[in-house]
Amino acid sequence: MSFEPNIENRKEYFRNCKCGREHENKFIRGMFNYSEEGQTIFCAALLEHFNEKHIWLSFLTGEWPDTGQEDCAVTCHIYLSEKGRHFSIVNGEDSPFEADDIFECYQVTREQVLAVEGAKDWFIETYLSLFKYENEIGNYLSA
Repeated sequence: MSFEPNIENRKEYFRNCKCGREHENKFIRGMFNYSEEGQTIFCAALLEHFNEKHIWLSFLTGEWPDTGQEDCAVTCHIYLSEKGRHFSIVNGEDSPFEADDIFECYQVTREQVLAVEGAKDWFIETYLSLFKYENEIGNYLSA
């Protein structure tokens, strides 16, 4: 039998947007089992501003090299433009996540992610697998 990715302990909640306008953003959090040996807690923020949708996604990774931190979160920002879907690993502090959303993990910087060989590829593969498995997140930008 082949492995099928799955999500355990999926939780949804809403919070007022930090932009100051009167609207809420949806957050989805859970444990994503992306392979037989691999799992990560994730938090996704589904935002819409002025009819533009954005997804912010953090994966909790445990210890991250050269940070001195045991519990870390790596974050990306995904959105659409005329040129298609854009994906960028970003500094977690620039995200809409609050400390509780990511279990108060250290937010790894973009430079710290890119400095680790294979980290960007792992992040891309894992986010694409999550988007394929979790339809609400995966289809959010095109809905």
